[in-house]
Amino acid sequence: MTGGGSLGNPGPSWHLKATGDFYGNGSPDLVWQNDDGTAYVWETNGSSAIGGGSLGNPGPSWHIVGSGDFNDDGKSDILWQNDSGEAYIWELNGAMVIGGGSLGNPGPTWCAIGTGDFNHDGFADILWQNDSGEVYIWEMNRTNTIGGGAVANPDPSWHVMGVGDYNKDGRSDILFQNSSGAVDIWEMNGTSIIASTNLGNPGPTWHL
Repeated sequence: MTGGGSLGNPGPSWHLKATGDFYGNGSPDLVWQNDDGTAYVWETNGSSAIGGGSLGNPGPSWHIVGSGDFNDDGKSDILWQNDSGEAYIWELNGAMVIGGGSLGNPGPTWCAIGTGDFNHDGFADILWQNDSGEVYIWEMNRTNTIGGGAVANPDPSWHVMGVGDYNKDGRSDILFQNSSGAVDIWEMNGTSIIASTNLGNPGPTWHL
């Protein structure tokens, strides 16, 4: 293996929750959360941790569920969800919280799964999945929900595993894995599915 290296060991009470460019320097940084709720950013340069700092502690009932550029300033922000279901954004400049706010509470059966720009407006949006399997998008402008809606329900055996622009059209798409192991991509235009592609099945012992 070449081109990599260890970033160190924060200890077993710290869990890697998200990656993003929090300092706007083009390098991905790491966001950790401690069992006690404390959040911390590691600023990285390739395989080296070069800075960062504590973001504070909202308490152990709040969980980092994703990162994205919600205020279109070129720097990643953090999406939180409480055990109660409430969602909250911290707008960040490096390891400084500079804004944000509550997004409301869709209820504890809805889980914020990922972030991405589904409507191609430069602001990160939020992807939700219900315990029933239903998938829903909130199109965002900072902490304001400006659009979105239900996408579809692939049934609860399908689980959202990631968000990315798989067809290079500037809009985020959705990656699923079934309990059987099957992998599928929904190519999206806003809340509309424009194509669905099965990537195969590595078997149920393999997990994205």
